[in-house]
Amino acid sequence: MKVVNYHSGYSRVRHSGRDFSRTDASSLFGESPDVLGIKTALEKRTLDRNSINPYFTRVASEAGKFKEWSPEKRLANAITVAAYLVAQGLKTNQVRKILEMARTTELKIKRGEGDVKDDIVKMRYLLAYTVGKASGQSRYPLEAFHSVLDPMLEVLMREPTSENFGKFYDFLQAVVAYHRFFGGRE
Repeated sequence: MKVVNYHSGYSRVRHSGRDFSRTDASSLFGESPDVLGIKTALEKRTLDRNSINPYFTRVASEAGKFKEWSPEKRLANAITVAAYLVAQGLKTNQVRKILEMARTTELKIKRGEGDVKDDIVKMRYLLAYTVGKASGQSRYPLEAFHSVLDPMLEVLMREPTSENFGKFYDFLQAVVAYHRFFGGRE
């Protein structure tokens, strides 16, 4: 295998006589992700889950501290998660129940309908069930999604305030929006 680097942030990998172009992920991710660059690289398949993994792993390791994220960091982290999930092949319908429950809970909070702790608990176990019932290749993106959302839901179970849920819901909406923007399938 031979790697040839170019100045534009791309490299070509020659393996077994075939060329594979790769995008330098470090030029795309960080405090202010290059959304259009990520979209283009995912569409051209020059960015894969292995290149995004270090950035995704950082977000997953910090997920339990999501309450402290600034709006800019929440957005940057959502973009990173969405790109990783697209690279993993997550389909939106695989997490539709969780998304619907989060929306229902958000509406319940806005209407002032009381305690949402039961809703958060239910989201957490439905997410675990969704991962558990998946098999084969479809399981990997769900496990990745779980590794980010479960620590957040754990925090929300302890501190189910409307402010904390709002931050979680904003993050979730941003992940779904960018998943779709990056070409994620239904």
